[in-house]
Amino acid sequence: MENDADTSGYQSVFDCDFLSALSEWQKGWNEDQDRRREIADILLVQCDRLPIKFRQVETPCYRKRFIMAGEIVPIMLDDDMFEGIASWTTNLNSAKGFKEILRHDSKFACVFKHTAKKEEVIVNISSLWQDSEFVREVYNFQEVDSEKARVLLNFRDKQSEVVLRSTLRGSELEHIVSISKSFDEICDMANMPESEREKLGKDYYKNPNGIPIQMPTFASSEATKAAVQKTINTMIDKIKKAREEGKSLDFGSYYRTENKNLKHK
Repeated sequence: MENDADTSGYQSVFDCDFLSALSEWQKGWNEDQDRRREIADILLVQCDRLPIKFRQVETPCYRKRFIMAGEIVPIMLDDDMFEGIASWTTNLNSAKGFKEILRHDSKFACVFKHTAKKEEVIVNISSLWQDSEFVREVYNFQEVDSEKARVLLNFRDKQSEVVLRSTLRGSELEHIVSISKSFDEICDMANMPESEREKLGKDYYKNPNGIPIQMPTFASSEATKAAVQKTINTMIDKIKKAREEGKSLDFGSYYRTENKNLKHK
């Protein structure tokens, strides 16, 4: 008669090292990019030993991003700006609602839509929370490090988060923040039919302070793609004209992926 398999030495892949690395990632780094890379280094090592089912995603992912000076050219013209390890979400509304909608030090805010390849996925946090062993180990982790466990339990799967090797492409821009400047534009963004605009229009003209005229909002996917193409065409025309006139053209400080990020590509 064969003995039952001995499971006394079983070591869960969701051990303290893994849970600690995941907690540090979700806790964040307060815009300190060197700290972000340090946390990413550790997370990569820990996630590399996860079963493949936790390192894949079947649905499109979204990422809200503030575009900084110098990033427009690589995103729009090159259609390829690797930014290192970053968090995406499978929930479009979560992406749109992440942080503020405007930031004074950025050019604009936008949302990217990307279908991730298997080699890009570091960890699908949503799939972790669907696994009973992971959930059990998180609760057990409270006895080891209550603060780090608290972070994990606080976030859970609320953000539908997927961590990716992240490349931003103009062709994958899904929504861009625009500023409404007129009554008609506000109505267009709200998809308001002409039949309903007359009464609102009368109220608007009677009391201009009653309706916000400049309101930041996400443009539709169609409007965003049209704006992206218009921007690309404008940049190409400027480049052609500068070449014809033998002049240099400066689009601002051109973003170049730091070597510290390239190690994660």
